[in-house]
Amino acid sequence: MNKSPVWFEYSMAVHVHSRYSDGSGTVPAILQDAQANHVDILMLTDHDTRQGAEDPGEGYFGRTLLLVGAEITPPQNHLLVMFVDHLAHPEEAWADIVDRISSQGGLSFVAHPNDRGNPTLRLPSYRWSEREVRGFTGVEIWNHLSHWSDGIKGIASGLQSLWNPVRGLDRPRPEDLELWDQLAQESLSKGQSGAVGIGGVDAHAALIGWRRLSFKVFPYRISFRTIRTQVYLTEPLTRDLVRDRELIKDALRSGRCAVMAYHVGTEKGFRLWAETPEKSWAMGETVTWSENLRLKATSPVPAIWRLLRNGNLVSTTRGHLLDQALDGPGVYRVELLRGPRQKGWLYPNPIYVIGA
Repeated sequence: MNKSPVWFEYSMAVHVHSRYSDGSGTVPAILQDAQANHVDILMLTDHDTRQGAEDPGEGYFGRTLLLVGAEITPPQNHLLVMFVDHLAHPEEAWADIVDRISSQGGLSFVAHPNDRGNPTLRLPSYRWSEREVRGFTGVEIWNHLSHWSDGIKGIASGLQSLWNPVRGLDRPRPEDLELWDQLAQESLSKGQSGAVGIGGVDAHAALIGWRRLSFKVFPYRISFRTIRTQVYLTEPLTRDLVRDRELIKDALRSGRCAVMAYHVGTEKGFRLWAETPEKSWAMGETVTWSENLRLKATSPVPAIWRLLRNGNLVSTTRGHLLDQALDGPGVYRVELLRGPRQKGWLYPNPIYVIGA
């Protein structure tokens, strides 16, 4: 019998804005909050700029590795980009933006694809509308700020939401999970990329009010306690920037990552893989179906396991372990729920099973 794969897990805060765009914090101040909240990797994504790559520059700051991407922001169809030196202009055609990033070997993720906007907050919708375009790496399946704003319908709910930064964030939006499943099935059938799921904090620490009467809507330290992206590396980080960047990039590109609701649980140690007696495959990988193929997973804490095939529920179990025979080809993923309210905790990327 194969053993659980040996991976090295790190916790990322993705989708963070600083004073270089519309955030309120300096990068050094944001890094202080990141270190205090056990952020292993901070992916800075200011709007249409990588100025953070020059000041203070990528590298380790205490325990936290700072990487600098960007959020390319046309009026709609925002795109998180990573591991590139040159950005596309937001006024370019969206397909050209995606191509420009991929031609540099970079990664790109559709940001808040089903953002609804909020009339009460006078926020327009930043929904992804260019749905015929492909070539990106994946999608943001859970965005803290976008999802949180859904719950604000008036003054009373607004005050409740300001008091509780995770109000209404029991699970990702159903439409975001449906989109993820759709892209994953498309990826399986066509053999193309575009289905890696990540989570974003969308941190701004926005200042509301005037001068001494102003306050921050979710200081960075609060945002860092919401939606994280866990990456599972084949080797440990060594504080060698060039090497470590490539390890992280490989994990994200390959789908060896999971979206974690950090406000539900912070424990590391989750593993998911498919195996036969001869071989094993990691999340994000493609395997040919056989009668002895099994899906296995371990959790550091007891959880409710929801196993899905092509977006449809196959089984629900409880405990630390999952061990399931796979009936045939399809996209297999799991959801881990916790607590009496069965809040969504972990959303790992799927394993793709093709026919023999």
